[in-house]
Amino acid sequence: MSEQIPSSEDQMMKWITSKWITKPIYVAAELGIADLLRDAPLSVDALAEKTNTHPPSLYRLLRALSSIGIFAETDERIFGMTPLAQCLLSDAMRPMARMFLSDWHDKAWNSLAYTIRTGKPGFDHAFGKQAFEWMEENPEARAILDQGQGLKAIRFAEAVIEACDFSGFSSICDVGGGQGSFLIQLLVSYPHIKGIVADMPGAVVPAEKAIAKADLKDRCKAIPHDFLKETPPACDAYFLVNVLHDWEDNICCRILKNISRGMNAETRLWIVEYLLEPGSGFSVAKLLDIEVLVMGGGRERAIDEYRTLLDSAGLATSRVIPTNRGPAVLECIAE
Repeated sequence: MSEQIPSSEDQMMKWITSKWITKPIYVAAELGIADLLRDAPLSVDALAEKTNTHPPSLYRLLRALSSIGIFAETDERIFGMTPLAQCLLSDAMRPMARMFLSDWHDKAWNSLAYTIRTGKPGFDHAFGKQAFEWMEENPEARAILDQGQGLKAIRFAEAVIEACDFSGFSSICDVGGGQGSFLIQLLVSYPHIKGIVADMPGAVVPAEKAIAKADLKDRCKAIPHDFLKETPPACDAYFLVNVLHDWEDNICCRILKNISRGMNAETRLWIVEYLLEPGSGFSVAKLLDIEVLVMGGGRERAIDEYRTLLDSAGLATSRVIPTNRGPAVLECIAE
């Protein structure tokens, strides 16, 4: 018997009711269920005791998630791990689930209609201030954001290291490098390179801790740096990883001009971003474009749009290098 193709109504209903799946995922991530099941299956009663939850309700949540392959009911009211559940471990995608499915993130997205009507960030409308300012006032949310961004930076670093060769450089500055996750991965792969993580003052201490944990204090440091106002320290190369998509064109031009002032004919700037592809097909970048629009008025861009930005800052692309994991690498030179 051939498999029945879902009707258009069934497919649309799947999207309309998507929170029936995403919200249970969020609660399981908040409770740390996957971490509790990492070593062995547990009964619902044991999980409820460890998470201070209502056993019958927790059972219904896990039963629903098990029905779509997230966790497995191995025996009556006993749950274990599955490959999808592995994604919700703290050292995997749990921070992403806690960030993108959180109440504060929902509140910002509830202003999507406002964004579409006005072109202004939904976050600013919902909270009365910019996301970066709100994050500084809400350290718990900021910590989860940093964890998620750090894990994403590690995956980006793995993709970039796989696609590019940096053996010809001796010093690299990661501009807007956050906690240093990207640069740390790079330095581990290239023991001869010295590095600088340059970001706002609030990121310096976490970056210093990460650098020390990676045993890289002898060749890597974190410094306070405002990329909207300052030229970064002189280095052979600079990285901008998932930075430009957060900003409008005029701010991106300021960031790029500040970096270009420190470049010479031998210096390279490496921009790591998703690229909008031509055509009407599916693209993660097209969906991420709405995320950055709502959260801060940013945008994903096509390669020609990046070239226009770079040209306005006296820079040009010498190569565009695809990776196997989503983002592309733009190698830039001073004109």
